Amino acid sequence: MLALLIWGFALYGIYVALWKLVRVSIRRRERQVPVTAILIVKEGASYIEGILRALTTAEPFVGRELHVVVIDCGSRDETVRIVEGIASKRGTVSLLRVEQEPLPAIGSVITGKSKSVQLLFDLRGNKVSPFDVVPTLAAFWSDQPAWASS
Repeated sequence: MLALLIWGFALYGIYVALWKLVRVSIRRRERQVPVTAILIVKEGASYIEGILRALTTAEPFVGRELHVVVIDCGSRDETVRIVEGIASKRGTVSLLRVEQEPLPAIGSVITGKSKSVQLLFDLRGNKVSPFDVVPTLAAFWSDQPAWASS
């Protein structure tokens, strides 16, 4: 009788381990699509460091690869220096300086990331609030849709 009980627990343990492996592989496959966040900024020294640090710190915990491309449109403040400093430490952050208006086509600006989901945030002026960038990406990263959490 004891042998049957031990075999039962062993089979249950094997079943649970296999189920966990299947779930992990499904989640990895779902999260394999990298995300490219494109931030268009001008005079963004007051908020760009916070956004970049929040995004690069959160990336290892969400399971998706994140690339952040900052397009600077002629900032005269410390924006370029801040982005270059973070980009030198993190390979997933890059800076593109554009002095002309209007901007060239974003598709031609971002090359080599054609298999990624691209999210565009225009932070110049009052078009998009800098406070909306991280929550929007966090909602995009989450396992469940935003409407399911309420």
